[in-house]
Amino acid sequence: MENQAENAATGDCVRDYRVQQELYYKMYSRLEVQEWLVKDAARNAAYRQAIGWNKAAFRGKTVLDVGCGLGMLSLLAAEAGARRVIAVDAARIVEYTRHIAVDNSYTNVITVLRGKVEDIELPEGIEKVDIILCDWMGYCLFSGNMLESLIFARDKWLAPGGLIYPDCAHLYLGAISGQAGEDLEQWNDLYDINMGAIRRRCEGTAVLKRLDARQLMSKVVLVKTLDLYTATPYSCLTRTHYELKVTRSGHVPALFACFDVGMGQYPRRVWLSTSPHAPWTHWNQTVFHLRSPLTVEPEQLIRGVFSLKPSLKSIYGLEFDISFEHKGSEKRAMGRQDYSLDYILPQGL
Repeated sequence: MENQAENAATGDCVRDYRVQQELYYKMYSRLEVQEWLVKDAARNAAYRQAIGWNKAAFRGKTVLDVGCGLGMLSLLAAEAGARRVIAVDAARIVEYTRHIAVDNSYTNVITVLRGKVEDIELPEGIEKVDIILCDWMGYCLFSGNMLESLIFARDKWLAPGGLIYPDCAHLYLGAISGQAGEDLEQWNDLYDINMGAIRRRCEGTAVLKRLDARQLMSKVVLVKTLDLYTATPYSCLTRTHYELKVTRSGHVPALFACFDVGMGQYPRRVWLSTSPHAPWTHWNQTVFHLRSPLTVEPEQLIRGVFSLKPSLKSIYGLEFDISFEHKGSEKRAMGRQDYSLDYILPQGL
């Protein structure tokens, strides 16, 4: 009986995994989702600059675009002089990608394959690629589960000395002030209705927001560095101590995370940032609301441990464990909270 129950549970997990995967591919194939990505000017400009400024690296080379979507990166590689580009995506969106390659007269350069990169084979005669393009980053850098696919492609097909775009990433943590109506207190008494249940849910949910740089209450600190040439499938796992130095007086109702990635060769190196100081991107910033705001003054410290791992419930989600300690002028505050990030759709869709 015990084995039967274990097998049934395993079967349920496999079925749930497949359902989530199919829903994700279906969502990703929606044109409004692709439009959201195509209209991300900061993202697109960074890739265009990184590839355009490093044309010599692409000229005459074989390029693999992992998770190609509508094929924008593949087109940029072809424009830069790549001899052959293999564009791969498991979603139905590749039906449009093929038409786009035709409409832009690149069918002799770009080959579009539908399937997971783990399941496909490269076209006949191609055993290795010189460059891998992969827009693998998700919300808070790691959601979306694309990193493993990039690592698989790198280990199987990237030639010695080959290049990866982007090839490094940094995750940062900081403290912010709130905006009217955004803190958790609003749920205590809304229209004379106690919505404490919603508040408790919000306490454990990491949310995506477009922050204003004027909300920053501390300098950001680095909590994760990733080298895509050496990263492993377990590189998402993070546990690190942090120390935030407060820059001004006020209240801190939340912490937040942002990231940046680098691509291209020096001196033509390009950085794509999701910092509140940088232009907007569809990744926004990831916000972690505290149960109770901290009252802070300049030069004070907020210390703690930041932990991150893949979600056990959602193959595209993340789970966080964040502890904090702050010694104020009048009292000392400390705590620990768990958060989940389960976003799939771009915010606003």
